[in-house]
Order: sequence, then structure tokens, then C-alpha cells
Amino acid sequence: MTNGKTMTSSVSPTHPRGEPAFHWGSFVFGLIMLLLVIAQGIASGLPGYVGMAGLILLLTGLYSFFTHRPSWLWLHHRRDAAIVGVIGLAAFLTALVIRLNGG
Repeated sequence: MTNGKTMTSSVSPTHPRGEPAFHWGSFVFGLIMLLLVIAQGIASGLPGYVGMAGLILLLTGLYSFFTHRPSWLWLHHRRDAAIVGVIGLAAFLTALVIRLNGG
């Protein structure tokens, strides 16, 4: 007990109470998403990297925003989910412009 507060070993002061600091499910899902980005980039170059990363971020942001759940990126606030979604949309549209301009 420290300063009247009990702390468990899996919770750090920077994480919400009761939430573990590391999530295997999120880690594995993140690795799968990274492999998808790499595979798409190898197949179609820079627009593939940017477009796939943007699409993943867009879908992740939309999921967290509309379901009020943290997703695999652990976005705890709708504002954070909206920011990730907008960044994903911008990256996806940037990849589309690069591809349409012959890149």
C-alpha cells in the first residue's frame, strides 16, 4: 500500500486502474496489420504502403469512434479515435492521388 492506494504489479501509475500495461491480443493483431502493410507495399510500392496503413488506421478509428471500445490500438477516447480516423483517411487519399498521378 502506497499513500493509501493499493497497486497491483500489472498496473502502472500511467494506465487506468485495472488495465494491464501490455496486451498480447493487441500485439499480435498489430503484427498482422504490419505484415499486411508490408505485403501491400511490396506488391505496389509507396502507394501500397501508405494506402494500406491509411486504410487500417481509418477502419480502426471508425471502429473505436462508433463502438466506444478501445480497439487494438487502445484508443480510449472518441477524440483519439477521430484523430486516428482522419489521419488514416488523409493517408489513404494521399496514396490514391500518388497512384492516379502515375506513382
